[in-house]
Amino acid sequence: MTSEQDPQYIDATRRRMVAGAAGALIAAAYAPQAAAQSSTPQPHFPSKPIRIIIPYGAGSSTDIAMRLIAPRMAEKLGQPIVIENRAGGTGIIGSEFVAKSPPDGYTLVAGTVASHAALVPLMPGMPYNVRTDFTPIGLAVVPPAIVAIHPAVPAKNISEFVAWSKQQPAGVSYASSGSGGSGHLATELLKLKTGANLVHVPYKDASRAVTDLMAGHVQLMVYYATLLPHIRAGKLRALAVLSDKRVAFAPDIPTAAEQGLPISVSGWIGLFGPAGLPAPVRDAIYAAMREALLDPAIQPQMLSSGQEPQPLPPLEFGKFVDAEIARWTEVVRAANIKME
Repeated sequence: MTSEQDPQYIDATRRRMVAGAAGALIAAAYAPQAAAQSSTPQPHFPSKPIRIIIPYGAGSSTDIAMRLIAPRMAEKLGQPIVIENRAGGTGIIGSEFVAKSPPDGYTLVAGTVASHAALVPLMPGMPYNVRTDFTPIGLAVVPPAIVAIHPAVPAKNISEFVAWSKQQPAGVSYASSGSGGSGHLATELLKLKTGANLVHVPYKDASRAVTDLMAGHVQLMVYYATLLPHIRAGKLRALAVLSDKRVAFAPDIPTAAEQGLPISVSGWIGLFGPAGLPAPVRDAIYAAMREALLDPAIQPQMLSSGQEPQPLPPLEFGKFVDAEIARWTEVVRAANIKME
């Protein structure tokens, strides 16, 4: 974001223009009040608990990641961090709430590839603008997607699954955590590249989708860390991980590329505040998040749950989000994906 696009810069410019037009009369009238305000010390941040809104349900990949690092962040900042789930609209409801909150650092959102990138080309009428209504604080984790099926499906790899799907007259149902989510788009990309006969079944949250997958009500799901315990317990079967190389937390799962399908799809989770968040507040939050992500006591827990810590500071994170919006815009166009 350039300085001319910065909401603080714009507000400051407008204030200078108004002050010049109003003249000395207004300045004189408010001089005593301004002097009193300038002599009042600004409160230390943070001086009260911080809320992190999770725009998805409890047990989602985003929820797991934030609950792992929140206690260490709170310790660093010296104030409690309260995790609050506000699920709905593939992350839109919770994200909109934060976009309309005061930019004081006390209400943040754990935004994702869905809420802050993939939905942009899919929903032109979203109730917020990712680029202008938020302050990027930092990237936290980048979990690779896993392709999982119900064990009753007679397939051990991607090729066998695709061949089997083409034999099903009504198609093979696949679950997602919501229309426009990264799992939805990743599966549609898989469908585009292989010709698999797939039918989308969107859910309001990932937990319900995973439950129905284990029950056999749907046969396929592309998702993240939430799948791992069930794969390890034999309740689901992993066909592939959609990453450039095998992942440390599940080295036995082959990549799709190893199976002749060069698809790499990773989700991501990062913190955002409302637009206009002061830089010192933004930087304090990022420093606490980074320290938590790199804590040797926390990293093993992150990796075992399928989360790969990749802290990225505010300015770089903003550029990353722009690149992700462009990337998913191209995927949506190429696959002709529509909201359902």
